[in-house]
Amino acid sequence: SFGGCYDYGRELARTYALHPEVDHVSWWVPVNSEGATENVKKIFLSDKPSSDSRIGKQILFLWRVFVNPLKLLFALRSSPPSWVIFNDFEQLSAIFWVPLFRLFLGKKHRFAVVLHDPDRDAYPPGLWLTKLSMKKIMSLMDLAIYHDYLPQKPYYQNVKGCTFVDLPHGFYSMPSPDLKTFELMSQFEAPGKTILAILGNIRREKNYHLAIEALVQLPNHLLVIAGSAANARVNIQQYKDLAKTLHVEDRVMWIEKFLTEAEMAAIIESVDVVLLNYATSFTSQSGILNVVAPFRKELIVSDGPSSLASILKRFKVGELVEPESVSSLVEGLRKLEREEVEVRQNWEEYLNYASWENHVNKAIAAMKAKTTKL
Repeated sequence: SFGGCYDYGRELARTYALHPEVDHVSWWVPVNSEGATENVKKIFLSDKPSSDSRIGKQILFLWRVFVNPLKLLFALRSSPPSWVIFNDFEQLSAIFWVPLFRLFLGKKHRFAVVLHDPDRDAYPPGLWLTKLSMKKIMSLMDLAIYHDYLPQKPYYQNVKGCTFVDLPHGFYSMPSPDLKTFELMSQFEAPGKTILAILGNIRREKNYHLAIEALVQLPNHLLVIAGSAANARVNIQQYKDLAKTLHVEDRVMWIEKFLTEAEMAAIIESVDVVLLNYATSFTSQSGILNVVAPFRKELIVSDGPSSLASILKRFKVGELVEPESVSSLVEGLRKLEREEVEVRQNWEEYLNYASWENHVNKAIAAMKAKTTKL
C-alpha cells in the first residue's frame, strides 16, 4: 500500500543503489505507483480498486494475493542471481507460492524479508493458517530483518538456514511544509491550547477513541486526526459520533485524505504532541515515529510489546503510557503540560542510529556472511 511500507521501500532502493558493493538495484512495485525512475519496475497489480464497494475491494485483494507472487516468480526466472528483499509479502497465499518458488527458482536467488509486523497472529484469519503460512515464508528466507523487537513465535524458531538481524528503521527527510495546509492548521489553533495529532493511515489499532475520550478531561487540548482509511473495515463515522456524544466535536479536526509529504510536514510543524498510543495488538516499529523524528516533537507512546515501545525505552524520546488506558493517557499529557519531563536530548542519538545508511551497511554485512557474492 502507498503508506509507510511504500516509503520504506523507496528509501531502501535509494540507499542500496548508493552502496559501493551493490552492482544494481531494481525496485518492483504496483503498476499504479508514481514517481518512476530508471530503477523502478511496475510489475504488480494495481492496489487501487476500480469500485468503492467493500465486496469489490475484497475480490481485488484476493486476486492480488495469488497473482502478484506469480508475477514475481516469472520476473525472477529471467533475472540474474540476486538478493531479493521482500519489503511486503502475500502471506495468505504462501502455501501456494513458496513451493512454486522452490520448484522453478531453485537456489538461483537469495531471499531476505523485512518483518515490519513481526507478530502475525491476527492475520490472516485463523491462527493455524497464520502459523502454516509464516512457516512456509520463513523456510524460503536466508535473512530476516526486524526492528528492535522479535516476539517468541513458533514460525521464527528453529528456522534452518535463516539469519535474523536487528536493523534500524530509517527516518524520513521531509520536504518544505505545504502552505495551504499550514493555513488550514492556523485556523484550528487557539491561544493557550495544546494540539495533539494522530497521523497516517486510519486504523483501529491507533486507538482514536482513547484520544477523543481524553479530551473530556483535557479542556486545553485540541486533536487533529489526519489520514485516509486504511481499509474497508475502518468506520470513521463511529469516531465522529463518539466525539459528538462527548461534546468535544468542536475540538477535533479531521483531515480525511492521503497526505502528501509536504502536507504531513505542515501538520507536524503545527502540532505540539504526536500520539502513537497503539493497541496492545500493535507489535511493529512505527513509520510515523520516523517521520516525526527530524521535527523532534513530543511523543506519547503506548508501553506495549512492540518495537516502538522498545525504541522509546532505549532512546527516551517520548513519554510512555499504559496501553488501552484513558487515565494513563490523560496523566501523560498533563505531565507534558506541566513540563514535568526530562529535556529531550536523545533525538540526535536516535537520528544517528536510525539512518538508512546504517541499516544498509549492516544488512550487506549480514548478506556477505551468508554468501561471498552479492
